Amino acid sequence: MKAPTVPCAPPTMPPGSSRDKRLLLATRFFRSVGQGVLAADFALYLRACGWSGAHIGSVLGAALVLSVLLTLFATASDRIGRKPFLLGYESLYACCSLAAWWHPSAGVLAVAAIGAGFGRGANGAAGPFGAIEKAWLTQGLDRPAWTRLLARNSTVGFAGMAIGALAGSLPGQGAAAHAPGAYAAMFPLALGCSVICLVCLSMTRDGHRHEAVVDAPEARRTERRNLRRLGLVNLLQGMGIGLSGPLVSYWFAVRFGVGPSLVGPMMAGGFVAAALSAQVSGVLGARLGLMRTIVALRLGALALLVFMPLAPSLPLAVLAYLLHKTLNRGTDGLRASITAGLVGNRRRGLAGAVSSVSRQIPRSFGPLLAGMLMDQGLLAAPFLAGAAFQAAYLYLYRRSFDDAARDAGDLPRPLPQASGT
Repeated sequence: MKAPTVPCAPPTMPPGSSRDKRLLLATRFFRSVGQGVLAADFALYLRACGWSGAHIGSVLGAALVLSVLLTLFATASDRIGRKPFLLGYESLYACCSLAAWWHPSAGVLAVAAIGAGFGRGANGAAGPFGAIEKAWLTQGLDRPAWTRLLARNSTVGFAGMAIGALAGSLPGQGAAAHAPGAYAAMFPLALGCSVICLVCLSMTRDGHRHEAVVDAPEARRTERRNLRRLGLVNLLQGMGIGLSGPLVSYWFAVRFGVGPSLVGPMMAGGFVAAALSAQVSGVLGARLGLMRTIVALRLGALALLVFMPLAPSLPLAVLAYLLHKTLNRGTDGLRASITAGLVGNRRRGLAGAVSSVSRQIPRSFGPLLAGMLMDQGLLAAPFLAGAAFQAAYLYLYRRSFDDAARDAGDLPRPLPQASGT
């Protein structure tokens, strides 16, 4: 399967676009700080409240189902603009954080977690509207420029997640980590970050209508073909992520009896390494080619995902987790760059909806299945199954988009030759 890219006309940029992109990067940073705290602590907090793995997984899964439904509205961003959707997401997140802080009963926590997607650790993405944010970032840029900006966007998100996850280690050690009250600062911090995001977004200007559009019939057919292939491969990726990602802090707590004093710094280390990896992978992608770099890094990450649940000791499991996240997350900017070239900017809301829905539907079942397996003592099973789905995803991803990566300028740079030869 081959996926050609879509030709695009040189865009006309609105005034102040550089300032708007800086504000979007700032929004990504502060959003990721709030998400990092909850990624490290939310599952542990629910466990301290007496929730089982299956109950925690069902709430995380329900949040993904709601995310799918909200994503269906993302196509409207191609007509009315990007800004209203991101403002709506941040407003919802702020309201849910306030509700969970003000009245942390089981019912309120469940509704708030489902509404805002607490604990998912989305690396600072805007939930169901993350693709809309990327479309906003890439508008008005050529492919080399948006590749650099998307890599920077990933790096900013990972850095913020690291800070948030480190803050998530504050509940401490011993008996204190098993008391719900030890997590009291979690929701106020998430709320404060969300308010800052709202301020940054309110100052941005949405210039999506300034884009020039090439809308030839052949371009439309190419885009539809690309989206079908993207949806297919994302089904496999979503299932792999759902099984192996959301309950990792819960898994460490059950397998090794550790709490936030270890899980928080461990996740923070993973995000710091991922931030560095995102920059290094950008350099490797320019030298070796985007697809070649993606495949190499994700193959290494797959091997580590298989090893982590089988590791005989906590230090080895932590090391495997850190290296797995470093390699896996380091490809985010490269894959986003390839995806951005599959359709024109005026249809990236539609592309985001297709990509997110196809990924989130299978992903919504993953946490529930993983929680049930862990409750039965099958602690390694979710990660091994997740690795199998991720391997199938990687194979189909390369087959589907290898040509698209090359059409987007994914060609290794020639090595310099010695003079006189």
